[in-house]
Amino acid sequence: MIKKLIEDDSIHIYFQPIISIRNARVIGFEALMRAYDEHEELLSPIFVFDQAKKENLSFVLDKFVRNKALQSFKPLWQENKELLLFLNFESHLLDTTISIEDFVFSSVAQELGIPPSRIVIEIKEYQIKNTQRLKEFCNFYKERGFIIALDDFGAGNANFDRISTVRPHIVKVDRSIIFNVHKNFINKEILKSVANMCFNIGALVLSEGVEDEEEILRSLKLDIDFFQGFWFARPSNLPYNKTLLDEKIAYIGAKHTQNVKDSMKNKKLIIKSAKDYTLKIIKSIKKTQTVNFSNFLQKHDNIEAIYFIDAITGIQEGDTFISADTNDFFQPAKEGDNHELKEYFYITKESKRGNYLSQKYISRASGRMCRTFAQKFILDDKEKILCLDLKVQTI
Repeated sequence: MIKKLIEDDSIHIYFQPIISIRNARVIGFEALMRAYDEHEELLSPIFVFDQAKKENLSFVLDKFVRNKALQSFKPLWQENKELLLFLNFESHLLDTTISIEDFVFSSVAQELGIPPSRIVIEIKEYQIKNTQRLKEFCNFYKERGFIIALDDFGAGNANFDRISTVRPHIVKVDRSIIFNVHKNFINKEILKSVANMCFNIGALVLSEGVEDEEEILRSLKLDIDFFQGFWFARPSNLPYNKTLLDEKIAYIGAKHTQNVKDSMKNKKLIIKSAKDYTLKIIKSIKKTQTVNFSNFLQKHDNIEAIYFIDAITGIQEGDTFISADTNDFFQPAKEGDNHELKEYFYITKESKRGNYLSQKYISRASGRMCRTFAQKFILDDKEKILCLDLKVQTI
């Protein structure tokens, strides 16, 4: 079957755009194989590659598809020499005895005159058992100027250690993580962790399979800038609709900009409200030496906990007043606990403005997401820090 598909020229190359929102343009295309039977019915790519395995023709099919992809890409590259070609290959072949040189990325690119720096070799690392072989392959082609991307990262049994081992230029995060990321807190945290890890080793991150604008906006919020998916364009063997795509890029860019503005405005409102709360508490303490914290927490249900810290030592003074129920694992801090190493303590202590709003984190008092607003003040000639743990939504 595979030989017949090749001989009948029944294998075609489709392209799907890769988008950068911050650069407001298409930065490249992924080449995707499409094959048709004798009745011109579309065959599943998975079926075709599985059939090639059965016929022991995986490498033959792989080379044929890659060669055809490079040939099909050449006219696009000649029109715009900044474009990248994202090129798949059968990654499981790295576990065979085929030599790295025989994958012939270099020779075909050289023959067609396409610089290696314009070719992104996509690797499904979870299909490869031999980590050393994977590393050698990546180093071999990186040394020759090719760009390396880990494809479908997060699918299958993805190995996080391999990001640091391979040190790819790009990590394409699988659709299974991107799906509904704006509603799925776990996926959001996984995506955030993957993105941070990649940024720390100098790798770019691409969100694959985006089908909803909120998936794109959530990714942008995590500083991910490369995208591929049906929301922008489906794979096609026809020239893409540049006008429509430009409109979509501009639309998402404008939405993201507005979201950033709204986020900044919301943060200012949180700080203003927290300042008002702390001012009321501090005034009451200075005036009467007491505050009915249970009543205060009931009136302000967005506050989860209230506690005081010595601004010099970081030692908590008095127990934590908390509105949420706790269990044996999550317990609020108590009198005498040391907060010296907590970010909101030492930043507030050193801050000229005397206050600080922390990033979101899991409260050790309740197990829920919160952020702490800390305010420095003077009481009886001693510096204190009043801390309010503010409830936040997880999405």
